[in-house]
Amino acid sequence: MSSSPLTETDRAAFRGLIRRVAPLADADLAAVEAHARVRLLQRGEAFLVPGDRAVDCGTILDGLVREFFVLADGREVTRGFAGPGDNVGSLSDLLLAAPARSSVVAEADTRIVMLPWLRLRAIADQRPAWARLLARITERLYLAKAGREYELLALDAEARYLRFRAQYAALEPEIALRQVASYVGITPEHLSRLRRRLAGEPPGSTMRTRPRTRASARSSRSAAAPPAPRTARRPAPASRR
Repeated sequence: MSSSPLTETDRAAFRGLIRRVAPLADADLAAVEAHARVRLLQRGEAFLVPGDRAVDCGTILDGLVREFFVLADGREVTRGFAGPGDNVGSLSDLLLAAPARSSVVAEADTRIVMLPWLRLRAIADQRPAWARLLARITERLYLAKAGREYELLALDAEARYLRFRAQYAALEPEIALRQVASYVGITPEHLSRLRRRLAGEPPGSTMRTRPRTRASARSSRSAAAPPAPRTARRPAPASRR
């Protein structure tokens, strides 16, 4: 994971994204930019892994990251995705200052403006504008968490998938099917059937899931073939005396 100072283009993009959340003055932004770096994550590269201490947070300039948990049996449970303009970094792990429990991995080549979390907290103590910005970001994260809990506890798979599509419409083309399924909480096979049904494909368009045996092939042919016509029996000729 490489990092470099902000270019003027990166600085302008970062300021534009921050000001979508709160109208910070140039002086407030400059106080943070002195500690900012741009980090490049290649696809598949981890930003945070379980066991590491979370120390950085940031804003995505371009790309896509996924946050997930790895269960004891090796399965991944996706917590959420983040794209351009979104914040990256597990807030719970940053606040606990303990070994991280979640994984954050780039699902595409990604550039992030990174900031040391403790430095950002110190600046927020000195500059009310940053304190207000952090409060707004925390509020947004809390509402997202509450919405996610509602999805998992109160909605069925179809409703959860439709909410996923509404929330991540711009990112969905870049997200692998198995990761969407992990987020929705179903298997990839179930998700494929659900997507076909929502797209209006007729039933029976799916491929067979089990190979045909000779016996099943004979049964199919027997069921499909019409019965052979029965021929009338001729009466036996009368005997001659």
